[in-house]
Amino acid sequence: MSQTNDPELPEPLHAASPKPMPRVARRPKRSLAWVWFIPFAALLIGLSIVWRNISQQGPKITISFQSATGIENGKTQIKYRDVVIGLVSSVRLNSTQDGVIVEASLTKDGEAFAHAGSRFWVVRPRIGFGGVSGLTTLLSGSYIETDFHGSERSSVVQKEFVGLEQPPPIASNRPGSLFVLRAQGLGSLAPGAPIFYRRIQVGLVTGYSLNDAGQYVDLNVFVDAPYDKFVDASTRFWNESGVDLTIGPNGMHLQTESLVSLIAGGISFATFGKPKALADATQPFKLYASYNAAAIVPQGVAVPILMRFDHSVRGLSVGAPVTFFGVDLGVVDLVELDFDIVTRRFFTKVNATLYPERLGTVYLELKLSSQTPEDLALSLSEMVSKGLRAQLRSSSILTGQLYVNLADVPNLPMINVEQATLPFNMPTIPSDDLGSMQAQIGNIIAKIDKIPFEKIAADLDEMVIEIKRLSANLDKSVTPKLASALSQIESTVKNFNALIAPGSPLTSNTEAVLEDLRNSLKSLRSLTESLQANPDSIIRGRSSQTYSRETLGAPGQ
Repeated sequence: MSQTNDPELPEPLHAASPKPMPRVARRPKRSLAWVWFIPFAALLIGLSIVWRNISQQGPKITISFQSATGIENGKTQIKYRDVVIGLVSSVRLNSTQDGVIVEASLTKDGEAFAHAGSRFWVVRPRIGFGGVSGLTTLLSGSYIETDFHGSERSSVVQKEFVGLEQPPPIASNRPGSLFVLRAQGLGSLAPGAPIFYRRIQVGLVTGYSLNDAGQYVDLNVFVDAPYDKFVDASTRFWNESGVDLTIGPNGMHLQTESLVSLIAGGISFATFGKPKALADATQPFKLYASYNAAAIVPQGVAVPILMRFDHSVRGLSVGAPVTFFGVDLGVVDLVELDFDIVTRRFFTKVNATLYPERLGTVYLELKLSSQTPEDLALSLSEMVSKGLRAQLRSSSILTGQLYVNLADVPNLPMINVEQATLPFNMPTIPSDDLGSMQAQIGNIIAKIDKIPFEKIAADLDEMVIEIKRLSANLDKSVTPKLASALSQIESTVKNFNALIAPGSPLTSNTEAVLEDLRNSLKSLRSLTESLQANPDSIIRGRSSQTYSRETLGAPGQ
């Protein structure tokens, strides 16, 4: 049998060749030493975190508050200038159960606040005369704010603090100066009350306390820089609380600072006289009741004078001004009654003090600043010998207040006054305006007395009787006739209404006349149109073309 080449048939099998023997080899081991690097790295990271926390952790402090309003464990932060420097760790009652103790942990940045002089208070929404504060805590929650007391930081370490229930009025880094004012009473002043200089708010009241003897109230005030440089030894402070209403020679004077000072009180200050050395912040300033009380304080050299008035001085009081050519040169210190043994008559003794420095530039030009009060008294004696006198004048007719005026009176006998003793005896003269005013008042009273009030009253009685008679006659005669006339007018109006009512003969006849008039106007209009179309019809007559269809009929008929 022949061999066919069938592709599907397998090739003839050959003798099996020997296969190579498999090689058995040991798989090399992988090194797992690097796996230990992972926990080592984690350990290093954990240690670094722990070290960082330890290095950033500051001291622990305790703060005492009256209540824990707004303070939460683990949430309430301690901030300084909006930077977190600590966190509250626990809140508990104190041993007497009248307050709370807040334990907090400070950061490394806040380690400086664990020293004496640090202040802590809770920041929450507050509304006061100084404005609204702490509104951001409505969303973020309350937090504890801290600050240093004073500009210098203490190096004494302290861990226990007493928190403030109210925020301090000023921050430690606020530029300015602190001063102490001494007053008889507090009045309406309170911490936060404004301080004004020339009606500009330049500071505020920071606190108050009684002095050791309990006789005065010491107010701590803060004046911002650069306005604190205007406070010197000649500065005077006065109370601006409420409204200062005074009535004087210039009429009624109303003075106040602002609405805030009306409600919360306020203080103003100014420099009186020549500026002096800077004020000593440790020495208290006197707080005057008003501007007028501060302005009349002695300035410069004081010259006491003594005046004698033989007439009534009703209306002259202590504090009244002593003027010279309209300038307030002094102030009245004492008004009292005295008795002259020689003349056996009473008189009024008035003590006053003159301050020549109030003359201003004249005081400097005359070189009076270097003179003593005795020298100034000699100068006054020379002026008295030339006619200088003191007299009372009225400052207000309504109030009757008086003041002392120094004036040169002409045509007076010359007198020689040589004295250097104090007080200086100032001659006086009767007041001209008081005498003339009394004379005018006397004339007015005399004229009033001449008015015949009894005759005027009798005439008024007769006039009232005549008015009553006239009213009675009017009631009897005029009133009936007036009623009859009104009745006739009413009947006339009714007849006229009936005449023009619808359906009356007058209305029907009027309508017929109007209809005839309307037809006449229509015929006249037709005639006018015909004449316009055929003007010669007046001569020739009416042509056949002008016949209407009503006459000739329609065409074709």
